[in-house]
Amino acid sequence: MSEFQPKPSLEARAADDSRHGPFVYRDELGARLALAADEPKTVRTRLRLMGAVAALLEEGGLHDLRVADCAARAGLAHGTFYRYWPDRSAAARDVLGDFMATVRARRPVSAPGTALYPRIVAANRYYVRVYRANAGLMRCLMQLGNVEAEFARIGQEANLALAARVVRAWERADPALDLPPHERIARALACIAMVEGVLRDLYVRPALAPLASMGEDEVADMLSTAWFRILFGRDPPRRGRKAG
Repeated sequence: MSEFQPKPSLEARAADDSRHGPFVYRDELGARLALAADEPKTVRTRLRLMGAVAALLEEGGLHDLRVADCAARAGLAHGTFYRYWPDRSAAARDVLGDFMATVRARRPVSAPGTALYPRIVAANRYYVRVYRANAGLMRCLMQLGNVEAEFARIGQEANLALAARVVRAWERADPALDLPPHERIARALACIAMVEGVLRDLYVRPALAPLASMGEDEVADMLSTAWFRILFGRDPPRRGRKAG
């Protein structure tokens, strides 16, 4: 497995209480630290440093990250940082990888039998809220992907895996679907890319003035309608009406 492969850390697994829903990553790390009171000091120190790195990435971006600032923010000696990472880039990869894993782990879980469109809406509402609450980290993910080919590959593989799940749900909702497999995946990837592009321009580098006054749920519902049209070629069902 790649050293960059985002996966729940030991601390994340220890703090996991099966919660789902939007979160602020810095607060998530703070909650893990609070739950780690009985863990070894090395675990708690690493969480303190992760919290400091996450806060600095959120506030200043990847390129302004400095080891001295990370140690100072965590209230630790400068040399303590190097017990956990060889340099700032390794720390950023570790923290951003954990952030990506947390985004996946906190996705909402739909009740069995939930129709596809409400599931799309719930997923997009979750992602819009997480994106907006952690916009600085989302910017850092893009920055790291631009300079680290391996990290970019991980993001691409994650999107491909998500697209495959979308296609499987789409096929269950429409057993008579008459599209070749490559077009099904392409449409799902187009939906994912659309969401990423809109949220990037809305929350990371604001360029969509017409959307500035829209609330999070409005943005998510608009994107979900577009998803449904891309997949099914028609408007989504109205509320209260059963459909795939």
